[in-house]
Parts: sequence; structure tokens; C-alpha cells
Amino acid sequence: MKTFFGGIFIEASRLKEAGIQYPIKVEYYKLKDENNKKYGIEIIKREYKPRNINIEKQVMKSLSKDECKIERMLELFERNEVTPISAGEIIEDFFGKTLAKSVNLG
Repeated sequence: MKTFFGGIFIEASRLKEAGIQYPIKVEYYKLKDENNKKYGIEIIKREYKPRNINIEKQVMKSLSKDECKIERMLELFERNEVTPISAGEIIEDFFGKTLAKSVNLG
């Protein structure tokens, strides 16, 4: 099961500092595996470029049985505007799990 946790548009001033001229939205989802009652995280980043929307996604399943721990991680991700590309490294450090790299769907 996938539940929307929150989403942000990255501030235009931060994007401009990085030389990016198009809007970026990041969405955060809490995942629940009904079979083994473990929780995970999904992050989707959309880059709204002229004539094109690039989508990048990171799915991290079965990270923990502790739902509160996953929600704290999602809050941290949202507050710090974590994107799929960097989420895997943060999760690996926090949970000690090796994850697949993010997927660019654009």
C-alpha cells in the first residue's frame, strides 16, 4: 500500500543558485508491505522543463517494522528537500542497507 506523505516545490531561489531555470517538485510516500508488515519510502522528483517533464524515482521497500521511524525519515526528507538520487545514500547510512540506485523515468 502506498500513502502520500507530503510534497514540496523546491524554492526558485535555491534552483537559481544551482543554475536551474525550471520548477522541480518532489513527492514523498510511505509504503506498507501487508505481508510482512514492514514499511518503506518512495520519492518521486518531477522536473518541469520546457516541452518535457523528467521523472526520477527511488523506491525503498521493507526498511523497518517501525512506522514512526519511517515517518520521521519522511519528515526529515521533506524538510531538507531530499531527492531520489541522494535518498539511497541517506537510507544506507541510517538503516545499514544497500539499495538500488534511483531510476530516471524521463
